[in-house]
Amino acid sequence: MNEIYKKKLIYQIFFTLKIFVIFFLLATVFKSYAIEKFGASILVIFIYLIPFLYLVIFNPKLLVKFWKIVAIFFCVSLSIITFMGILPSNKFFGLDNDSLGGEISIFLAREPFYWNEYNFSIWHYIQSVFRVIIFLLIGVSITHPKKLFSLIFKIKYLFRFIDIRNVKFQIDKVSSLLKIIGIIKSVIYKKRSSHKEITNIKKINEKTDLKNIKPEVSIWNNNPEIKAPKNDYSSAIKFKWQVPNTNVLELAPMQGVSSSEINETSNLIEKSLEQYGIDVSVDSEDVKSGPTVTMYGVKPGWKGDIKTGGQRVRVDTILNREKDLALALASPSLRFEAPVPGESVVGIEVPNKKPQKVTIRSITDTNEWNSFKKDSALPVPLGIGTDGNPVMCDLAKMPHTLIAGSTGSGKSVCMNAIITGLMLTLNPTQVRMIMLDPKRVELTPYDNIPHLYSPVVVETERAIIILKSLVNEMMERFKLLEEAGVKNITAYNIKTNQRMPYLVVLVDELADLMLTAAGEIERLLVRLAQLGRATGVHLVVATQRPSVDVVTGLIKANFPSRISFSVMSQIDSRTILDSPGAEKLLGKGDMLYLPVDRAKPLRIQGLFLTDKEISDIVSHWKNQSSPDLPELSVNPITDNSNFTLSDSAGDSLYEKAVLLTESQRTLSVSLLQRRLRIGYPRAARLMDELEEAGIVGPGDGGKPRQVL
Repeated sequence: MNEIYKKKLIYQIFFTLKIFVIFFLLATVFKSYAIEKFGASILVIFIYLIPFLYLVIFNPKLLVKFWKIVAIFFCVSLSIITFMGILPSNKFFGLDNDSLGGEISIFLAREPFYWNEYNFSIWHYIQSVFRVIIFLLIGVSITHPKKLFSLIFKIKYLFRFIDIRNVKFQIDKVSSLLKIIGIIKSVIYKKRSSHKEITNIKKINEKTDLKNIKPEVSIWNNNPEIKAPKNDYSSAIKFKWQVPNTNVLELAPMQGVSSSEINETSNLIEKSLEQYGIDVSVDSEDVKSGPTVTMYGVKPGWKGDIKTGGQRVRVDTILNREKDLALALASPSLRFEAPVPGESVVGIEVPNKKPQKVTIRSITDTNEWNSFKKDSALPVPLGIGTDGNPVMCDLAKMPHTLIAGSTGSGKSVCMNAIITGLMLTLNPTQVRMIMLDPKRVELTPYDNIPHLYSPVVVETERAIIILKSLVNEMMERFKLLEEAGVKNITAYNIKTNQRMPYLVVLVDELADLMLTAAGEIERLLVRLAQLGRATGVHLVVATQRPSVDVVTGLIKANFPSRISFSVMSQIDSRTILDSPGAEKLLGKGDMLYLPVDRAKPLRIQGLFLTDKEISDIVSHWKNQSSPDLPELSVNPITDNSNFTLSDSAGDSLYEKAVLLTESQRTLSVSLLQRRLRIGYPRAARLMDELEEAGIVGPGDGGKPRQVL
């Protein structure tokens, strides 16, 4: 007997130790997982499970004897866990959950009608409480089925003697009483609110007449001189936004170029130039390897003896041998950078034999990105430079970007990388996006994400309306900045309790918009670019046709940052970058990046994003049941189905031409040129528009037209 008792005691000790080990692991190693899945309900589970397992292992007879108590405790535990699914987490153990009981309580209390503390109705609470009652009734029905059924029959029996008319009368009495209470509450609330408004108005200016002050002005931040914006983000700020996990992104390891390939190419460059009497040297420390191209730093040598006054090899003599070097290296294209900024070498960019793929995770996993996104308002990953270092940019400092590139060069992928970079780091209270996609296929996958300030625009007519509404939004923001006494959006967000998010406008194909309504689109984009920086409005405009009729002088002047992918000719490169070089790019994401603070463009291998990666990140944001977010207020006057586009709509020259016809009997193109001080093509187009409008008659050779 003593041996049996000792064995049982040893087993009990082992059982206790196992419980302690499991509890220790859940509290340390698997803490985040346990809190996410179980939350505070893990305490209820342990309180029930430990005695239950003890009875199962060491005293099963006692378990069978008191099975009713065990069953009712099980149902009570389920009821408690379900009730925890109704309660908010209150930062349980320092971790944020949607409920106090973790995911298991959410499943019991809310599925399949998912809701949270920011997006719910009374019906959600009622059905959750009803589930708690059901679990309790199940426990009672298991242990005391006869008492439960007798109670149900008694309730059913009582209903027979209840007068339905009397019940209805009592219900009417209660409803009328509730209405009276509601009216009294509303009167009291109005009195209190009016009293608060009067006290706030007195704080604005004690000398001001109360009749001249509008009581509708909403006051906040304990500073009555600052108005709250129309777009209220208070509920969205309280919501616990979850940014996507970078594990959903593809990881592409950087391997680099082999040292044998670098030495071979360096020797070929030296020997090829030596054949033409050009003395140069390529040191290994001047070689910088990137994913697509490798830059070889060529140091010019000397002609003759240095001591006797020898002359150094001219840079132009090296540049003139571009085709000979390309032939010797068997390279499709070489790009020279003479000199390399900050170094006394001539850079020769040679394409790698095996180019490497660059993914967005190649940048987001680096320490440089982690430190950069903390100090940037709108951090965006761009790619990997020729030196192998990640290149990032802050859209808030750029502040507007022009992207150009021929079809298939990586322009749209760059737009996707910019959008994805913003969605990986910022929530909808920090940045909102407006997307214009005339091609209908590039940006439409982002529809219905919470970051969108307006649905993705695919119609040109709608694009003009949205841009006009955005200009109105910008001017409203300027008024708020003026009233707050600040100069920009950063100072406004620091000074006030409200959140004014940045607005990023993305246009995927500018050429399509310019072909339809060039004058109106140019005017709106230039106005946004000129005034948008202070109010947090930043533009990213892309086009595959960087000609002067699409990228006009006004647009170029107001878009200081440029990104150029492979283009067809040197003229297109000069249009977008004001320098040649983009025509020699390799395509497939190979780009030249010219920020506002750089004199020469930087060569980068752009990111590659798959459709699956974009879909995963978009699904992450769509699946969050976030509160309702403000949307762009579109002007109802301009937003109508009868709106049509024409080059004369809103054109000041057209209006001047119409005024000119009122004082003339006949009108000619030369008269329009002299009076309006315009060229012949514009004057002839104005004449055609006047004829279409029925203001002047048809042309008769070179004679002036009759004013109708």
